[in-house]
Amino acid sequence: MSTLIPIKTESDVVTIRSMVREIAGGLGFDELDQSRIVSSVSELALNVVHHADEGTVLVEPVNREGRQGIRMVVRDFGPGMEETEQILRMSETPSVVEGHGLRQVRDLMDEFIIQTVNGKGTCVQVSKWLTHSTTEIE
Repeated sequence: MSTLIPIKTESDVVTIRSMVREIAGGLGFDELDQSRIVSSVSELALNVVHHADEGTVLVEPVNREGRQGIRMVVRDFGPGMEETEQILRMSETPSVVEGHGLRQVRDLMDEFIIQTVNGKGTCVQVSKWLTHSTTEIE
């Protein structure tokens, strides 16, 4: 079941964090992975609040080739990002602050896709996969 949550204020981010932790726990993610997932969605949602004023986050369980996981799609309706790949490359340098949060999200999650259109907004899709299936634990 998918959940779509609007993002406008920092208090929305608190709600999103709580909902995502509950969904991830319900899917079987351990505490460490729940923290990784919640930290990632928090960073992405805060980017919406600080850079775009409003957006949405879609949270949904996913199943691909017998693997279960969680996908989050964070969209904003802001100005978009120029030179996304360059920002991500530059964030590898410790002295560069811009893009650092996105790089952390990319490192914490198993899949990371970012698309941006100048003047129309940015969409970041991230996924995390369970490292085991419930049928393996017996």
